Amino acid sequence: MSDAAVVSLHGHASYRPDLGQLARNQLAAARAARGLSHSEFAALLGTMLGWPVGAEAAEAWETTAVPPGDVLVAAELLVRQGPPASLTDGGARDALTQIVGDRFADLVGVYTSRAEFQAELPVTELFDTATDVRACGLSLNLLCQTIADARLREIIEEGTTLRCLFLKPYGHFIAEREAEEGYPEGRLSALTAMNLTIMQERVAARLSPEASARLQIGVYDSPIRFNVFLIDQLCVAQPYLPEVRGVDSPTLLIRKRRPSGLYATFDQVFSSLWERREAE
Repeated sequence: MSDAAVVSLHGHASYRPDLGQLARNQLAAARAARGLSHSEFAALLGTMLGWPVGAEAAEAWETTAVPPGDVLVAAELLVRQGPPASLTDGGARDALTQIVGDRFADLVGVYTSRAEFQAELPVTELFDTATDVRACGLSLNLLCQTIADARLREIIEEGTTLRCLFLKPYGHFIAEREAEEGYPEGRLSALTAMNLTIMQERVAARLSPEASARLQIGVYDSPIRFNVFLIDQLCVAQPYLPEVRGVDSPTLLIRKRRPSGLYATFDQVFSSLWERREAE
């Protein structure tokens, strides 16, 4: 190509790119990439931005108004995330969750307490469609006290495999934990023994022969450091802190994304305790 055929914008001092139109086009392309209506796109943008976005505003940003910079950044993050999904099926309630999870070794949610976690993600969302559940901790209240006995039996009858590992009632290490939390002697042991009875007599004993093989219960007598629920590719983990009840401990929501992430760490925690269990 000859020099005369090369067109350079530098030679046109009067040329001014229409940056507003470029921004509008970028936003329209982001919405199209997600296959969303203006109202659906506005709702996702609002989640990202932390303030409500109306469908009218989202449409105006594509046609007449210039979208703000933070809106363009949010739209770009939404495109990178891919199709919208829920926390339990592999996506996130907002696009930042997946980005944070990818960077921080499987972590997709942090809650100040178990109550805050359960308000955000009801227990039914965790267990209703699970195929494999493994749990270890102290009394396993998340399982035994928040799901009805009949529903637990239904879940197992429908095909879910459930392995439960309780801290041994009236053992050495549960006594240490009672002292650390300031409970009278035997208080946590009684609670754990009750939950064990629920699982044995009200769940296991009422299962069909085929389903009963999918429920295994054990106890262990070791220092307790974490309450761990492994639910298919999800993990809910809580540390046991000095003088803090388990229900008040920070709660981590983890999704398996890589072989060496946090999910693998807590998988190993459960597996190690399960290998040393005492059958019940």
